[in-house]
Amino acid sequence: MRLNEMKITAMIAAALLIGACGSGGSSGPTEPIAPPEFSIDYYRVVEVDGRMRVEWSANRPTTGEFRYGQTVFTQLVNINVMADSHSVGLTNYSFNTMYMYRLTVIDSAGNRLEFTGDFETPDKATPEPIISQFEILEVTETSARVTWQTDEPASTILYYGVGTATDSVKTTTPVMDHEIVLAGLLSSTIYAVRPEAVDEDGLRGVGRDSTFATAARLTVWLPNTQIVLGDTAIVPIHLEAADNLAALQYSLVFEEGNIEVIGITEGPFFDDNEGFNFFRNIQNGDNRVTNAMTWVIEYNGNDRVGTDADGDGIVAYLQIRGLAPGSAGAAFDADSTFGLDMFAQMRACSLRTGIITVLP
Repeated sequence: MRLNEMKITAMIAAALLIGACGSGGSSGPTEPIAPPEFSIDYYRVVEVDGRMRVEWSANRPTTGEFRYGQTVFTQLVNINVMADSHSVGLTNYSFNTMYMYRLTVIDSAGNRLEFTGDFETPDKATPEPIISQFEILEVTETSARVTWQTDEPASTILYYGVGTATDSVKTTTPVMDHEIVLAGLLSSTIYAVRPEAVDEDGLRGVGRDSTFATAARLTVWLPNTQIVLGDTAIVPIHLEAADNLAALQYSLVFEEGNIEVIGITEGPFFDDNEGFNFFRNIQNGDNRVTNAMTWVIEYNGNDRVGTDADGDGIVAYLQIRGLAPGSAGAAFDADSTFGLDMFAQMRACSLRTGIITVLP
């Protein structure tokens, strides 16, 4: 990747982070208003789907430490993600047993609130592992992250396949929080998945059958264009199969040097879908143009839920001038053309370049 393209890539990443934070403001009083006193809304240790969990909510984002044990604190859970509320699964406990605990809640300024109590774990509901909290996350054209929990330590098994779950991924280490990342998947394809878990006694728990669809492959293309020598023309840059797209960069090269790019403007897909930043880098001396853009990321609390950049449309217009007759030899530079989803994961692009011809 060339130096200028590296700079634009850094700018697009910075803009993506800025755009994820949102923006806004209003006029207000001239005197500062003191924040409310740090307080807890609730805290509890509860059973959810056979798994013990510590949960709390405060009037500001917090992290936490949870210590527990039967007669002394032997287990420690560090919760390092800052959030308004938390629900965290516990591990390394016995069934039908009384535990004491101490919860420490910490805000961003380092203020601490401490709570103590006890909880009793239930009898095990079934001999085999119970699978719960099953989720399919971060689905792209070629990958997906699958997570679930069990009520006791068990191995991790995920069956998956196109139409039916015939292939499998396994890990033998007994855990209660399970995660499998599926890679090398086909785009625009429906996959069947089924989680399973085997405990240390060889008893097998089987989760529900589910399906998910991988995303369509992101496509960037431009049409065939003819331009009369000395005149100017507008070339639309099209985008297809965008799904919660957060950023896009493309780079075009013109092998023959018989056109020049005299401008790049935003297209309706950018303007109408919460476009946030639009970068241009025209290098006619190198017969190259690079264009990058970002879209605002939407949140539900602390969770990223998507962007408005969905579907198909025109993201930009190139204004070009014909300098000499013949084909411009236009082509996308695959190494410098890519998308980013709302988690800043790269999306590869299918590229189609029309023929740009300068007529005498």
